[in-house]
Amino acid sequence: MYIDEPVGVDLSAGGVPLSFRWRGISYAIVSAPEPWLSRRVWWRSNDRVTRGQTAPLDVPTWRVDAIALTSGVPLDDGVYDLAQHGDGWRLVGASTTELDQRLFA
Repeated sequence: MYIDEPVGVDLSAGGVPLSFRWRGISYAIVSAPEPWLSRRVWWRSNDRVTRGQTAPLDVPTWRVDAIALTSGVPLDDGVYDLAQHGDGWRLVGASTTELDQRLFA
């Protein structure tokens, strides 16, 4: 599921995501994050580039397996895509059992 919302990400000394916060819920990353490059979704953005300049199309992204740590939230683990943008981090995708049941039930 495409999301594109800001998240807070805690990093290791080497720059690898360890945990993140989304919509007031803290998540712990439970397996080795997988780095990759995704394409910026330029057609959904209002960002403009000055004539004669370019904007990067590739966005550093980490696919992580995570579980919610906040009390009162189901311990539903899921797969999340965290993208590193110039102004911070964004959650660009998620797949959890709960989301899948809501979307595809």
